[in-house]
Amino acid sequence: MKLGMKKIGVVTATAALALSGVVTVASTGAGAAAKPAKLKTYEIGYQGPLSGGNQATGLYEKYGAQLAVKQWNANRKRKFNIKLVPGDDQGDPTIAPSVATGFVLNNNLYAIVGPAFSGATVASMPIYGANHVAMVSPSATRVSITQKDPTASPSGPLNTYHNFFRVVANDGVQGPADGAYLQKNYGKGKILVISDTSTYGAGLASQVAAAVTAGGGSLANGGQVLGLPYSNACTAGGTGTSDAVTASLTGVTAIFYAGYYCDFAQVTDNLVGTQHFTGAIMSGDGSDEPQFITSLSTAADGNGVLLTCACSNNQTAAWTAQYTAVAHEAPGPYGAESFDAANLVMNAMAKVKGTMTRSKVLAQIKAITYKGITKTIKFNAAGDVKGTAIFVNKVTGGKIVQLGLE
Repeated sequence: MKLGMKKIGVVTATAALALSGVVTVASTGAGAAAKPAKLKTYEIGYQGPLSGGNQATGLYEKYGAQLAVKQWNANRKRKFNIKLVPGDDQGDPTIAPSVATGFVLNNNLYAIVGPAFSGATVASMPIYGANHVAMVSPSATRVSITQKDPTASPSGPLNTYHNFFRVVANDGVQGPADGAYLQKNYGKGKILVISDTSTYGAGLASQVAAAVTAGGGSLANGGQVLGLPYSNACTAGGTGTSDAVTASLTGVTAIFYAGYYCDFAQVTDNLVGTQHFTGAIMSGDGSDEPQFITSLSTAADGNGVLLTCACSNNQTAAWTAQYTAVAHEAPGPYGAESFDAANLVMNAMAKVKGTMTRSKVLAQIKAITYKGITKTIKFNAAGDVKGTAIFVNKVTGGKIVQLGLE
């Protein structure tokens, strides 16, 4: 995201209300006198960054949800139509509440796919929770959203309305796995853990640092996480941060960056291109994104960088073709998880008896077991998905190649 850019796509109350509508479907019955059958149209929202420096994540997820809705509406056995309403929060906790408010004021909208980012999720939760709107996130992984986390502030759990769910493992799974992986494979010297100080980055960094020390490793920067200023305008890692990183590199054999791809590209350019750092560089799911590579000033700086994610990048050729037909680009991280999240929501809605209400949809999401393309999804009482697979990837020749499970 560039400074001074216009804020677009934020759904206001008026706009959200105007998006309600009814779609008619021609009757498949015989006879010229037969009246067209009318199916109700219900709405679900997608909330994530659809503009700005981190928009790629949101766009991948929006297209995944869009494909799910397209396929739902093409199914002749469906009992209702679905309309997907996008809401652009730019991944910004200060913008997210206005998107959430617009969505809850739309009486024809019954659930949300998202938010994508943890900070936006935390900022939106009170609004959705008070209005019984289910939130099914493809990618918000901060531990304290669903579980108590002594390393975080606030320590949580924040899901007090029990309306938040996520289809990927949280940072309490990813962070320890990342830290243990670095310590085992690259921990001969000190490990520098950097946080972008966002809600997501701070939580993940604390988990990684704890795992390094638990494995007998040594942390650089006096044993503390190095915090760099976060901005959704993509400024961290640029002017003012290189000195802080340089001062912490003595004896360092591996670096972990907890944050998002746009800033991580600047940090990587500094480490490799300016500091000539030759140790291991790793980041988590916030950076597991092809746009990380294209955001580098020199593409070669990214070679060898490790990226981890609770998402799998390997999907079938058929699904990839279907996604590409909708998005006009290949699927990226969390596109498949968003596809699953949207399908889970719609299948839960199909189980509602009688009048469709948000509370009924929420109850069905809590109870549902849905077999998706990424995994079979079943939520525990906290809202976390059952399953703990974390994949490690490596940037090789300008592409992100999945190596396997950590």
